[in-house]
Amino acid sequence: MPSRKSSQNVRSKKNNLPFGGYKRSLELATAGMVEILDIERLVRLIVYMIVKKVRLTHVGILLYNDAKKSYVLTSSKGKKGSVIPKEYIRMENDDVIIKFFAERTNYLINRSGAIRKEDLLKYLKKGTVNNSLRDCIGQLRAEMEDYDVDALVPGYFQTKNLLGILFLGKKSNGSRFQQEELDFFMALARTAVMAIRNAQLYKNIQKIFYGIIKAMSLSIEKFDPDFTRPHMDRMFDMAASMVVKLERRGVVFPDIPKELFISSIFLHDIGKQYTPKEILYKEGPLTQGEWAILKKHPVDGAEIFEQIDGLEEVAAIIRYHQEKFDGSGYPEGLKGYKIPLGARIATIVDSFDAMTHSRPYRKAPFSIEDAVAELIKNKNKQFDPDLVDVFVEVLAEKGMLKDGGGSSKVGHIFNKLLSPRTVA
Repeated sequence: MPSRKSSQNVRSKKNNLPFGGYKRSLELATAGMVEILDIERLVRLIVYMIVKKVRLTHVGILLYNDAKKSYVLTSSKGKKGSVIPKEYIRMENDDVIIKFFAERTNYLINRSGAIRKEDLLKYLKKGTVNNSLRDCIGQLRAEMEDYDVDALVPGYFQTKNLLGILFLGKKSNGSRFQQEELDFFMALARTAVMAIRNAQLYKNIQKIFYGIIKAMSLSIEKFDPDFTRPHMDRMFDMAASMVVKLERRGVVFPDIPKELFISSIFLHDIGKQYTPKEILYKEGPLTQGEWAILKKHPVDGAEIFEQIDGLEEVAAIIRYHQEKFDGSGYPEGLKGYKIPLGARIATIVDSFDAMTHSRPYRKAPFSIEDAVAELIKNKNKQFDPDLVDVFVEVLAEKGMLKDGGGSSKVGHIFNKLLSPRTVA
C-alpha cells in the first residue's frame, strides 16, 4: 500500500504537467505558427496554448503597436480575477520595462534574456550594482508585482528590435520557473516573433493592395462619376451579399482575402477607361468595329492587375467577367466552371444591374421581376444556374422582390431553389 506521502506526489504529477511534457506539447502546437496570417488569431493562440499547457494563472502578450507608437497588451488569458484585461497595459518607450529590455539590461541579470522576480532580488545582492541600475530594478520589481507576473520573456525582431514581451503569471501549483524553462520560452518567443512579423508583413501587403484598389476606383470615378461609379457601388453591395451567403454554405473561395475578392468584382469594368466615350454612350447599335473595341475592356482591365504579383486572381475575375456559362462569351470563350467563381458572380450581378437601370441604348429599364425572369431563362446559357438561385435568394432577403416572388414570372423559382451546395 503506498504511503500518504507517495500518494500526494502522484496527485501532484497528475495535476501539473512536467516541463518535458508541456515543452513537447507547445513545440507541436506552435510548429505551424508561421502559416497563420491573422495577427489577432495568432497572438490568441500563443496565449491560449501557454495557459493551457503550462497551467499558469494568466498569460499576456505586450506587442508594439505601430499606429499607437507604444507597446499594448494585445491578448490576455487566465483565471478569473488573475487575468489582465486586454489593452489595460500600454507602455511608451521610456517605461521602465520597455527600457530594461530594449537596452538589453536583462542579459546582465539572466543569461537567457528572460527575467524572474527572484533573479532581480539575487542581482541586487551583488555589491557591484550601481544606483541607477538599482533604481531600475526596483521599479521593474514593483511593476511585476502590480501585474502579478512571475516572469517576463522578451521577443526581438532581427535580434535587436524589441517587438514584444510575454507576461507569465504564477504556476498553478506554486512552483518556480526553472532556468531550462526560461531558455525554452526565449526560443518560443523567437519563433513567435517570426510568425507575428510574418503576419504583420502580410497585413502591410494587404494595405498596399487595398490602397491600389482605392486608387483604381478613384480613377474610375474621375472617368465616369455619373454612371460607372454608381454601377460599381451597386455591384459591390450585391456581390458582397452573395459572397456572405455562399461562404455560409461552405463554398471554398480562392486563396485571397474576401475583401479583395469582392473588390475584384467591384473593379470588373475598370478597362472601360480605355474605351472611347462616344462608344460607351452611343444610343444606337454599335458597328462591328465599335463592338470589337468595346469587347477589349475585360483584357485592358486585367492587364493593369497582371503587372502586380499577388493580384493574379483579381486580374482573372476582371478578364473573364464577360464569359458565358455555355462558352459563347468573350474574350476566350471559357465554359462552365472553367470560368473563375468571381467572374461568374460578376456576370450575374452586372447583367442584373444593366437590366434594371437605364443605359444609353435602352432608356426604359426592366422591372426587378422581369430582370430575374431573364436570369432564370438564361441559366446554363449565360449564367451559372446555382449562382442564379443564390442571387434570387439575396434579392428576396433584401426585400427587392414582391411578396417573396409574387410575380408569376418568377414565383416558381422560390419553389425550387436548390438546397445548400458547393459552387465550384
